[in-house]
Amino acid sequence: MMHKISEKKQRSGLLKIQLYVSVLMLAFFITSCNSMSERNDQTKGSSDTAQLTHKPDAAMDSVVLFLLDASAKDFHNNQPPVPIGFRNVQIKNLPGPGKNNHYMLCGQFLAQDKQEKDEWIDFVTIKTDPYEQWLGSNALTYCREARPVPYRVNDLSAALKSRVDAVFKSDHPDR
Repeated sequence: MMHKISEKKQRSGLLKIQLYVSVLMLAFFITSCNSMSERNDQTKGSSDTAQLTHKPDAAMDSVVLFLLDASAKDFHNNQPPVPIGFRNVQIKNLPGPGKNNHYMLCGQFLAQDKQEKDEWIDFVTIKTDPYEQWLGSNALTYCREARPVPYRVNDLSAALKSRVDAVFKSDHPDR
């Protein structure tokens, strides 16, 4: 008889433990589902915000084309250094006060007189009124602080190189 009572107590105790574990697992599951839902909402909100702060493709195309042309003309008008190659050219944004966005073209170029040393120089072309271009450490400062802008072309090096070549050819058709 004593044995049956202790067995019943053991089963009862085991059932209580199972019940507590089940309740804890259910609570954990519900909590994790809610936090995943909140994360998804935050992610959706942040992507909506990103879409609102960046221009639609047609407007962004206009900004990118402007910066490519301005950069090419500036490299042509302010020599030396004469650029012979480009790398890591990206469109970026440095948010200003209010909702002012400062779009810029950041990258590196290889100067004709530095090609033997393989010394790449940082540059930035910033869309202002109408634009400004910086080389070296000043450019690097702007580009480090700016955020990459999602654009359909990740590296605009080839586009800038072709624009620079076109500007130089228009002045020197024999090149």
